[in-house]
Amino acid sequence: MPSNTFSITAAPGTDIWRKPPTTNVFNAPTALPSSPSGAALRTAGPLASFRSARLSFNFAPAAQYDQAGLLLSFRRRGDAGAAPPAKWIKTGVELYNARPRLSTVSCDSWADWSVADLHPAAAAAAAATGAGQEEIGWTTVLVEKDKDGNGTGVWVYRLVRNAETGEEEKVPLREICWVFGLEKLEEWEVDVSAMAARPEKGVAEGLVAEFGGLEVKWAE
Repeated sequence: MPSNTFSITAAPGTDIWRKPPTTNVFNAPTALPSSPSGAALRTAGPLASFRSARLSFNFAPAAQYDQAGLLLSFRRRGDAGAAPPAKWIKTGVELYNARPRLSTVSCDSWADWSVADLHPAAAAAAAATGAGQEEIGWTTVLVEKDKDGNGTGVWVYRLVRNAETGEEEKVPLREICWVFGLEKLEEWEVDVSAMAARPEKGVAEGLVAEFGGLEVKWAE
């Protein structure tokens, strides 16, 4: 279990999603750990100084699009508290067509969405045998600034611990290239938090998600 655990309860009808021509929903609850160990955790600052953010989470999805994970909100300086933020990235796990999927949504002007099997072997077995939904278990994601010969962007990873070496391996999920290409980058700030959502409105109860191990790194 990760350190500094906390929870979020997302009511039915909550989501973070933007789709043309008119859908712009940003009413999902967010949270931060109340008492991080050591020095106070800095979770917001100039976008140009952002280096990485990681978070672990666990929940039991039941309804289509139930989700939990890491949220990065991008706002111009002076727009703090504005809802919804101008741009955002969320990455975590989402229930889609009865299977938990690794899910990343990137929203520049409008949102786009990518999914991958959370447990590929279990998903294949379930498809072959008709077995029930697999459990999620504690999952860790990382969003990290990356620079290569083609320019600067961010990579989204799932972190998986190697059973033999004990070391964490970064499983690439998605590269997002618009973040550090924003006009007047020095005017943008980023805010990091945990999020959970239950978009389905016809559900009686809220979705409870557990989180821990939030780490955010900035340039010195």
